Amino acid sequence: MLLSSASDQVLEFVNKFSTRFSQREQTGIITAAAVLTSYALYKTFFEAKDTCPVVPYKYPIFGSTKEYTEDPQAFIEKWTAKLGPVYRVHLFGTMNTVVSGRYVREVFLNNQFDFITSITKRFDMHSLAGIPSDSVTGDQSRKVVVNNLTPNLKKFTKRAVQNLIVGLADVLGGELTKPTELEGVYPLVQRMVARASASVFVGEELCKNSELVDIFQHLTLDVGSMLRPKNPLMIFFPSLMSIQMKLLGMFSEKVKSYRRRMAAAIGPEIEKRLQGAKDPNWVRPEDILQDILETVSPGKGVSVIDNCVNWMFALIFASIHTTAENATVVIYKILQHPRLMEELLEEQNEVLERHGLQATEGSDAFTFDIIKEFSKLDSVCREAMRLKNQYYELPHCNVGNNSIVLSNGTVIPPGHDVYINAWFNHHDSSYEDATGDRNEFKPFRFVNAGRPSTKVGDDFLLFGEGKHACPGRWFAIQEIKTIISLLLRDYTVRASEPIVFPTTMMTGTPSGKIIIDKKH
Repeated sequence: MLLSSASDQVLEFVNKFSTRFSQREQTGIITAAAVLTSYALYKTFFEAKDTCPVVPYKYPIFGSTKEYTEDPQAFIEKWTAKLGPVYRVHLFGTMNTVVSGRYVREVFLNNQFDFITSITKRFDMHSLAGIPSDSVTGDQSRKVVVNNLTPNLKKFTKRAVQNLIVGLADVLGGELTKPTELEGVYPLVQRMVARASASVFVGEELCKNSELVDIFQHLTLDVGSMLRPKNPLMIFFPSLMSIQMKLLGMFSEKVKSYRRRMAAAIGPEIEKRLQGAKDPNWVRPEDILQDILETVSPGKGVSVIDNCVNWMFALIFASIHTTAENATVVIYKILQHPRLMEELLEEQNEVLERHGLQATEGSDAFTFDIIKEFSKLDSVCREAMRLKNQYYELPHCNVGNNSIVLSNGTVIPPGHDVYINAWFNHHDSSYEDATGDRNEFKPFRFVNAGRPSTKVGDDFLLFGEGKHACPGRWFAIQEIKTIISLLLRDYTVRASEPIVFPTTMMTGTPSGKIIIDKKH
């Protein structure tokens, strides 16, 4: 809290005298001041009042960051084995508590721990995208997803399937007439997810706007790329990122350009809908944009169009990249085990026949109910995502005024961050319902186990846990399963070079060229 306060004071100073300095000079002043501030306040930021073990380190500022980032898996396995399920580690310029095993529940189920507060220290969407801090809050976002998106997945499936196919054609250049090599799976899936998500978020007409779909596709990575530290030393001071994000939100032409383009794309449609709503014969559009227009009032000084831009930005940041990345992980796992394709196709045929359809039907026959019955595919999704390179994840901050004491006596002071040891929990074979070696990829591990890919738990933390688990996971999994199903149904896909799964924390996206061909 002290560091955050000091950073705010520095930012206030720069805002006051912004006309006297160039953007580069402002960044330099803030960086220097914040580094000095963080070092001066280091010892008062956290004072241990318990016997929680600590990963040893040499230098107060750098801590264990270098060792962790070079090989996170080895670091986690080494120190979790030595120190147990709860310990402290000095990472990224500050001391943090790490919880593993059953102790993760004590974080997820305690309302005094807050994920949004903690993650905002590292990725402040509001500051970066120019969104007012009181707009698109976590509670508001959850309400929109829970009330308007998840209950309507069945209704949205048809348009999603149609637009996934269109997104696929965008990348392939239309109908394939011969085998084509692609540089990787991610760009293909990213476009498909962007197009399908746009059809649900802004509607079936607006999703035909290619420039708008480009925004959906590229916004997160394009804007996020501006946050990559040019100086390697910056990795030790991620708290400075919040300052950088505020500056980018205020001054970056790239961010402003994205906002202008989004407003230009959806503005006329919004005006049309506001006028149409006055007509008793008007046919109400079925999409999230309309839900926002009807249920979310713009804040003070915010126009209706800007409010919708804010919401679209938030939905894009929260969904497009993560869904595309997770779909990419699953697809590459299947490509690593090509025999799976035949078994998954057999499952499709069996489900289609149960619904009175021919096994010769194409992917356009897929409905919500049909996709839901692909239990083997669902198991493959859960298993592939469980094994992705997730390490210390889902930081939660104690936002209360009092310390929290975990059941083992560990004290978490106000303002202190706790990391979830996802790697350990996803690979720990001590769970009573664990089936075999959890370091091994067993594609059908969860078939008939009552644990679909949307079901969270101590041993599957991709979407968090408890009442604050990701509310959009049903939509994300539906998209992932649909993408894979139509690729298997209508195309032959194979890897044309060795597949590389990342083993660092810098990216979660596997890579490797593929060859795709249309089935005839």
